[in-house]
Amino acid sequence: MTRFLFFSLFLFSSCTWNELPKIICVPDEQVYFELIQPIIENNCISCHSTAANMPAVLVSYDGIVEALRNYSLKEEVINRTMPPPLSPPLSESEINIIQKWADCE
Repeated sequence: MTRFLFFSLFLFSSCTWNELPKIICVPDEQVYFELIQPIIENNCISCHSTAANMPAVLVSYDGIVEALRNYSLKEEVINRTMPPPLSPPLSESEINIIQKWADCE
């Protein structure tokens, strides 16, 4: 028991807060189909499809998850840089839905 206690103490004291592994969540696929997909289809697909030849292709659940991980989709939406200025903006509700879904809440 003493060895386990010392090992545990050593293990936890040897890591600082920024060395701990980040937990990466996987956004819920069902929520995507119910809430996220309609927002994306109404506001993003016209530019972010395979036909438009944009870097982030947002036509599927996998494409959206890739955009979250590799193209800062959540930050682009929260900072209101997407959709671009000449397009109709997302509502506050739509932004909150995307943010909570991306954060796996």
